Amino acid sequence: MKFHKTLIAAAAIAAGVFTAIPDTAAGDNRALELLKLDRPIVVGHRGFSMGAPENTIPSYQWAKLACADMVELDFYINKEGTLFCMHDGTLDRTSNIREALGLTNAPMSSLTDEQVRKLDAGKWKSPLYTKVPIPSFEEALAAIQDQGGITLAEHKTGSAEQCAEILKKHDYVNELIVQSFNWSFLADMQKVLPEQVTIALGPTNTRDGVKVSDQEKALDSKWIDSMLKLGVKGAAWNANVTKEGIDYAHHKGLKVFVYTVNDIAKAQALLNMGVDGIITDNPALVWKAIATRK
Repeated sequence: MKFHKTLIAAAAIAAGVFTAIPDTAAGDNRALELLKLDRPIVVGHRGFSMGAPENTIPSYQWAKLACADMVELDFYINKEGTLFCMHDGTLDRTSNIREALGLTNAPMSSLTDEQVRKLDAGKWKSPLYTKVPIPSFEEALAAIQDQGGITLAEHKTGSAEQCAEILKKHDYVNELIVQSFNWSFLADMQKVLPEQVTIALGPTNTRDGVKVSDQEKALDSKWIDSMLKLGVKGAAWNANVTKEGIDYAHHKGLKVFVYTVNDIAKAQALLNMGVDGIITDNPALVWKAIATRK
């Protein structure tokens, strides 16, 4: 309980201190405007997942309270074609699927809407979140985008056509950013909704169809040249980045985000290298890293 109170206090402090964050109330092309900021961008990873159950409405709300510029989520398609928010390939870790449905190692694609709606996605994190449901992609977007939030939506499964249909239906085109490790999906998004801002997640295990070694997974000119073909506006990479790679990305007009950073010193080192954004389980911590960086 003390842990939760501490994080709530940290989020509240962040909300009070960083009042200079631009007002991003509903308007056209908010995602593009966000990318024009000349300061680091703070992204809440699966919400504020250090304090609340990841990929749930409370976690997204926490991230907004902590003034995260963007709230990241992950979405999968289920058996009936509905998109739901979940990170893992199966639901065991972050839901009570074994208890509620008697299933183990079940992917989202095997579940009906009714089955997903029966699951508790919060109790595993804390009794405080008992009966918190798994949100649909559309429910999550409504919770985040309302009152000026901006989503960083990570595609796991589902077609580009379906994603584009949802964005157009709710007038969210360029009101959020879509990212994926599946670069074929990003290429499809470029075809079906070319105006939508996308980001390439990496590193992937192959580049241009060829398997890469661990040493080759650093963000470099080869990766950047490959992703430029997809029409993306940036790269979201792990900590395997260099100043040279970041500078090359900037030269090509791309932003560079790094995931998942939960250490102040590491965040400051990355910011000093020139990264444009930090994806973190604790947005309040990254705001402190920015405020205290030399």
